[in-house]
Amino acid sequence: MRKKIIFILPIIAFILTGCDISLDFFNTAWGNSTSRSSVSYSIPDPMPDWGEGYYKSSQVKYTLRDANENIGWHTLNSTSEQKILVVPVQLNNGPVWTSKMLSNIYTVFFGPASETSWHSVSSFFAQSSYGKLNITGEVTSVLNVTQYSVSELNRLGESASDKVASIFEKSSIVSSEKKREYDQDKDGFIDATIFVYSNDYSTDSNSAYWAWCYYTESSSNTTNPNVNNYMWASYSFMNDSYSEINGPTGLEAHTYIHETGHLLGLDDYYCYDEDCPWDCAGDRDMQSYNIGDHNIYSKMALGWISPYVVTDSCEITLRSSALCDDAILIKDTWNGSIYDEYILIEFYTPEGANAQDSLYRYDTRNKMYNYSGLRIYHVDARLVQFQTDFQGSIISANYIDDFVNNGYCFVGASNSIDYQYLTKKQNPNNYLRYLHLIDKGGRNTLQAGTTASPRNNSIKIDAASTLWVSGDTFTATNKYFANGNNTFNDGSTVGYSVTVGEINGGTAKVVINKI
Repeated sequence: MRKKIIFILPIIAFILTGCDISLDFFNTAWGNSTSRSSVSYSIPDPMPDWGEGYYKSSQVKYTLRDANENIGWHTLNSTSEQKILVVPVQLNNGPVWTSKMLSNIYTVFFGPASETSWHSVSSFFAQSSYGKLNITGEVTSVLNVTQYSVSELNRLGESASDKVASIFEKSSIVSSEKKREYDQDKDGFIDATIFVYSNDYSTDSNSAYWAWCYYTESSSNTTNPNVNNYMWASYSFMNDSYSEINGPTGLEAHTYIHETGHLLGLDDYYCYDEDCPWDCAGDRDMQSYNIGDHNIYSKMALGWISPYVVTDSCEITLRSSALCDDAILIKDTWNGSIYDEYILIEFYTPEGANAQDSLYRYDTRNKMYNYSGLRIYHVDARLVQFQTDFQGSIISANYIDDFVNNGYCFVGASNSIDYQYLTKKQNPNNYLRYLHLIDKGGRNTLQAGTTASPRNNSIKIDAASTLWVSGDTFTATNKYFANGNNTFNDGSTVGYSVTVGEINGGTAKVVINKI
């Protein structure tokens, strides 16, 4: 699955549990002083693993990588130390790589946050994963692609990156021994390869000089591993900047971080469609418009959190998802897997990886929310298996309970109508969404596009209409659910209301009532 991007974009590892920590120190430790928060408090211990009306899942079945492996996309493992290989690409008339450029590439991917405008790729994922993912790696010698000029490669469009990947496989700039070092799972493929071209990127979506991730059709080779999972991006992305006067300056990694999310298997959450009605996941998210932290679904799908699972009326106190691995999952018949339909709730705060982007506007994006509240998501990550005709067109799509022994399958729902793999419902305007941020206003019109260039006339929803705060109550009405009041897409009953209690001292009390 091609992850095409609409114009974007030594590690300290620890797990936050019950610890005293100043947020001023926390934000400074991971970034520069501009991201500091004036709030300082002790992060409380987590809730007990079980209580009246809930239990904490011991382990969520699967990560995104498990199903991706089934379709031939060997994405990067999302926990422990993972190594990525960065390959500078030199076209025969492109800007010549200098030692300073190579040093900058290393810093943007692997350096400390303090040497960038915000985060390096490595420091971001160490923080976002609560210390569960440590990305390391190196920058190779320059890959000289003498076969193509900048304009000649551009004429290949999206296939340009595959051509470069093939040239790299045939080159000798990285030894077989080194490639095996970067094949940690020993499947015959380099775990993740980043091709960085020295020329500028283009704003033309048909250009080869864009940013995306994809996987090749190369064969496995355990002796001399080939390229499968790769990123294609410009050196110039590190020159993007915050658009406000006196905003943070320095080497910029937002785009590379977003793309690394794809290397881990994460989808884009914005809408690809030309006339997109709305961005149902909202724009304030790393995999939407490459700002802030990953949302709680992304973190669960990558194996970084295990949620509190609701079984009856209960009260659960959530800590900030920017700092702690807390979430609430609602679905009485949940299958224990990320591949199901459910409600997922996090307590958002403008801290951690959200802090700096809540203070300063990155590029043309909105700022992250600058106050705290619940983000309530309707997730429909059910898998479907397809049957196609001889031309490859989908003729049927059937839900399956598990990808094991079920062949080629995908998450059926999508945030883009153009990528819907399920047959549409009787109402032709009613499609099933993959990740739907349920905005408090109930208007389902979270703006599509950036503030500088909205792609249609959808209403710009301000933050106060999105997060759920003290005194707000969510019920599953037909404003949010395609099948009508209190009904999931799969026909089962939602069966609960959610009321936000006191938000205080870095926690939010969540009162859940069975209805």
